[in-house]
Amino acid sequence: MSANLYTFPISHFSEKARWGLDLANYPYELNPLIPGQHIQTLKPKVSELYVPVLETDSGIIQGSGAILDLVEEKAFGRRASDEEKQMEEKIDNQIGKSLQTLLYHFILDYPEIVGKLFLLKPADISETVAPPEHFELIALSLKRRYKITPKNLEVVKLALDECSKELIQIYKSKKYFNGNSFGRVDLTLASLMGMLSEPKESPAYPWFTSVTMPEPFLQWRNNLGYDILFEKIKEFYKDFRIQSK
Repeated sequence: MSANLYTFPISHFSEKARWGLDLANYPYELNPLIPGQHIQTLKPKVSELYVPVLETDSGIIQGSGAILDLVEEKAFGRRASDEEKQMEEKIDNQIGKSLQTLLYHFILDYPEIVGKLFLLKPADISETVAPPEHFELIALSLKRRYKITPKNLEVVKLALDECSKELIQIYKSKKYFNGNSFGRVDLTLASLMGMLSEPKESPAYPWFTSVTMPEPFLQWRNNLGYDILFEKIKEFYKDFRIQSK
């Protein structure tokens, strides 16, 4: 039996796991879920209700890092060094989790944008999509889950900037983080920051181009000064993003 990968279409942590599985040519069935409605599907399988979740014959693997652990030798040809694993964890926390908070901060005042981004299939930019059912409850839950408060927004912005500037200095002198080949750190950066650089090869690209993002988000993104990282991410996607689904 093929494994089942449960994701959200726009989830960057889902993309991290999916990209690793695709690189490793690991057989799986893609099961995209709608945020909120995912609870009914995942509750019988896991205690923590977040994606990605990989359901295999031998058990459940939850979280993008754990899923990469399963396939890293086939995906990258080698196991990651301690330095790589430490940087991967830093990117997960300071870029991946920070961008979750910041994305919802910018879009939760626009129910029609959330409605489009939560669809299982991307809409056309000209289409009008209703907000998700029980949107007010969903918005309240997301604000609590991702700690969307003025104080925490400043904290995550600083964390994002610190890690991004460190990576800019690294990629100024190296094509790949490990110096030799495309690896876990490169994939982690590309997948988790892809929502900002919008590479066309990203599976989430059709969703993000189906909406007009709020002007405050666009201004914030344009003023980040991460162009070196954005170009590197687009390069990684162009060269290494092989999609099986």
